[in-house]
Amino acid sequence: MVRRASFLATAVMASCVLSVAVEAQLASRPAAEWTKTLESPERIASLRTSDVIAKLNLKPGDVVADLGAGTGLFSLPLAKAVSSGRVYTVELDEGFLTQIREKATSENVTNIVPVLGKFTDPGLPARDVDVAFFHDVLHHVENRAAYLKSVAGYLKPGGRIVVIEFNPGDSPHKAEPALVVSKEQTAAWMADAGLAPSEDIQLFPDKYFVVYRRK
Repeated sequence: MVRRASFLATAVMASCVLSVAVEAQLASRPAAEWTKTLESPERIASLRTSDVIAKLNLKPGDVVADLGAGTGLFSLPLAKAVSSGRVYTVELDEGFLTQIREKATSENVTNIVPVLGKFTDPGLPARDVDVAFFHDVLHHVENRAAYLKSVAGYLKPGGRIVVIEFNPGDSPHKAEPALVVSKEQTAAWMADAGLAPSEDIQLFPDKYFVVYRRK
């Protein structure tokens, strides 16, 4: 009976910790609530997934961290693009990781490594990342400067961080300044983390797409 009570207490505590972690990022919602929005046909079309991945110039064997991977809309095609490499799919909500595992199994993709991150650090299993990828995610991070420094610590020499975010005037959150991230702000945080812009890619009319490289 004591052992059972202890198990239940541990489970409750773990659930609370996960809940706090999810809520610690700005405007976060549980996976079950987000999925319908993230996978709407309109949003999927707007992502231009294949065009984005083509611009990354990935090579077989590369290691990519898909930060804020959501339901894996980029994770699976990224994994196929790096073939013999790996994709760390990082999320704060185990519900998303479950969905990604199921999709990977369904599509016979075997080079995805799900990672339950922390809101202050992605918690990757190794410091071997060639490309860290944020798509419409950075504005959800509460302490962006510190988080980007943490991410930079996982890059290989010459590694890249890619940020795709809405321009402030086009952001669906423009009435909420805390959820708007400008290109200039991002560049300043990246410089503080030891990265400099190497490519400014013109692909979206309403988003900036910038590649930063470790100095």
